[in-house]
Amino acid sequence: MAAIAGISNTLIYVEKQLILPIGVKLVGSSLAARNSEQISGGFSWFLAAKLGYAAEAGADMYLADLFPEDIFSFAYAEIERRNLGVRDFAEAVGSRQVTPPDVVTIDGTLRFPDITPQAYDPFRPPAIQIPDQYSVYGYQCFTGVLENNGFEIPIYFLVESAELVFYAHNKPVEVVGVVKWSPGYEVAGHVLNGIVLAAALLLRR
Repeated sequence: MAAIAGISNTLIYVEKQLILPIGVKLVGSSLAARNSEQISGGFSWFLAAKLGYAAEAGADMYLADLFPEDIFSFAYAEIERRNLGVRDFAEAVGSRQVTPPDVVTIDGTLRFPDITPQAYDPFRPPAIQIPDQYSVYGYQCFTGVLENNGFEIPIYFLVESAELVFYAHNKPVEVVGVVKWSPGYEVAGHVLNGIVLAAALLLRR
């Protein structure tokens, strides 16, 4: 998948209820196939074929019907602000170059300070206790910290993602998410009022 969609890092988690509205925002809700050649809404039928979807004349392929990984593949290439450093993100939000609901990807080292991660075993996923949970725009979330060159920002993950994203504790990652409004907080001299709700997480290669 990475080679097909131009993704250099390794996807380890994607959340459908978050990546779907992101995908619709970036590429549209459906792809209409006309004579198996038409490109509509930012979709490419060539990419669709590589992902195992056949184009049928006169048919529509709806984003909501796809696997979340495939929605991610279509949407990722359309994200304008990719691979921001943590400081880059802080400066962009502070100067209003990035505002909600912009979609961004941010690189850094992911940490979960209040949680002791266990070794990930796909045959026996660890039971993880999350001490603090928050409702963020109707989603039940917990926070991680993304750090790079002394700058830190909070990243909000859905509770259901814990078993997968904790695998990335203390690892270099790329977070794909949507910016949301928040009360103001300070990051190394930058006053921010935007947080990131994570829709996908990739391990950096």
